[in-house]
Amino acid sequence: MLFLDKYLKNDKMVWHIKKTSIMNSAGTVYYAGSNRWTSTYADRTTYTSQAKAKAEDYIWDKKTSNGWDLTAVNENA
Repeated sequence: MLFLDKYLKNDKMVWHIKKTSIMNSAGTVYYAGSNRWTSTYADRTTYTSQAKAKAEDYIWDKKTSNGWDLTAVNENA
């Protein structure tokens, strides 16, 4: 019997944080945790809600102070 779970929509909300890198060649980068960014999507940190993604105070403070174009992305949308 084939298991098709990977093709069914998951009801759990998953969020991640992304921004445009200051290095043009890197393009979009994803928050990997511990004040680190990665260009590898699979290495991103995920969150169970937008509120938990936005609880990363250091990052969101930088959005204001440094003009970062941060976005909390709902992967289920």
